[in-house]
This record gives sequence, structure tokens and C-alpha cells, in this order.
Amino acid sequence: MKTKQLRALQAFRRVEAWFTEHPEVIPASGTSAQALTNQVTALTQVITRMTAQSTAQATSTGQATLAAKDETTQRTTLRTQHMKAIASVANALHGQVPGIGVIKMPDRHLRSETLVAAAEALAQAASVYKDVFVEHGLPADFLDQLTSATSALKASVDARGVARSTRKGATTSLASDLDLGRRIVWMIDASLTHALANDPVTLASWRQVKRVTLTAVVPRTSSTTSSSSTAAPATSGAAPVTTGAAPLTLVESAAPSATAPATHGAATTTVAPEAAAA
Repeated sequence: MKTKQLRALQAFRRVEAWFTEHPEVIPASGTSAQALTNQVTALTQVITRMTAQSTAQATSTGQATLAAKDETTQRTTLRTQHMKAIASVANALHGQVPGIGVIKMPDRHLRSETLVAAAEALAQAASVYKDVFVEHGLPADFLDQLTSATSALKASVDARGVARSTRKGATTSLASDLDLGRRIVWMIDASLTHALANDPVTLASWRQVKRVTLTAVVPRTSSTTSSSSTAAPATSGAAPVTTGAAPLTLVESAAPSATAPATHGAATTTVAPEAAAA
């Protein structure tokens, strides 16, 4: 299921839950009550189908993948263990047994469906020389083994095709039900817009729940962090101003210290003649 479809399905489920939590809405909608009941029922059916289709889509995708892996194994087994053994003996007897030289290995790049047809043709040609092949070392049931390996590959191809078909059907049905579900919600919204005209709180609740959010909501913490980061340079820029004020403070505090030695000097020079004459 695509993200768009998943978000829509989640919205449909919220709508269904909203009506369960607000059972009074439909009876209070007047003449629209019956239509609303039918629409909610139809939406429930859409939800059920979309859920089942989503499961089928995921399951068939897994089955197709497993079938593809099994198909690769079956191709290898058919070619290397069965067809190649027959073709090798036929090639060794070429020129000794008339007509046996026509039995050859098919191209290795054949599609699985074509390889199945080639294996069936090889089995038919080898059956003419069955006794010759057994006489030269192949098991008595080599043709039965070849047929069994061919059938296994064919079954794997068919399983892959069925899985892909199921997935395609589920995908198409999902798209159809998605469109139907949206239309139902639109009609419900039209009815509730009139029915809840005098109940703005419930109407606001309805409008919120019916929304299909296609992108993730950015948490508010991101904007808070961004604001803090933006304000940080301003705080750092203010630091030099505070630091620059420090020398001014030191100058002011140094003034009394400069006065103290002058006072001390005056005390010690009171006996000097120049000072007395002054």
C-alpha cells in the first residue's frame, strides 16, 4: 500500500471512531440522520475492504518473491541435472547413432516459459532413444525425472503469475475504494456542516478528524531549538561588551590606590624645607 493510500485509510478509521465517540450526532442531525447512517455504514465497508486488500497485496508480493527464488532453483535443476545429462550423451553418440545429434541443449538465456517448452520437446526427442541412453549410463527413469523437473519449473512459473495477478487486483481495488471513501467523507462533511452549525466545538472536532495528513508534522521542538540557535550569536556578541567594561572598572578602583601613596608621601615629607616654606 502506498503512503497516500495508507494515510487515507487512517483518516477513514478516525472518522469511524469519531462517530463511535459521538453517538448523539446522527440522531440530532434531523432529516439527514438516515443518510448519515448509510454513509457511515458504507465507509465501514470501504475500511474493511481496504484492510483486506492491503493484506492481500503484501502477501502476494511475498509469494511472488518466493516463487521467483524457487523458479531460479528449478531452472538450474532442470538444466544442469537433467537436460544437460541427456544432451551430453547425445553429443557423445553423434555420428554413431543416426539422428541422435538433433538432441542439444537450448540457449541458457531462455525465459522460464520457453525453457519449459524446450524441456518438453527434448523429452519427446529423447524418448525415441530411451534404450540407447539407458545403455550408456542414464538411469532407467531419466525421462520421468526430466518430466518431473519440468513440471516443477512450470508450477513455479504459474505460482509467480498467480501472485502477480493477485497483487495487481488488490492494487486496483485499493485505488477504487480510496476514491469511494473520499466521496463518502465529502458527503458526510456536507451533512455535518449543516447539522452542527450551532455546535462549533463538535464541528471543529469533526473537521480536524476528517483531514488526511499526507506529510509528517514537524515537531514544535524543532522551531524552539532553531530559535535558541538563532539567539545564541546575540548572547555571544554581547560578551565582548561586558569584557570591554572591565578595564574601566579597574581604572576607577585604581584611583584610591593612587591617592594613598600621595597621602603617605605627605606624611613623610612634613619636615622638608620646601614643604615648610609652602
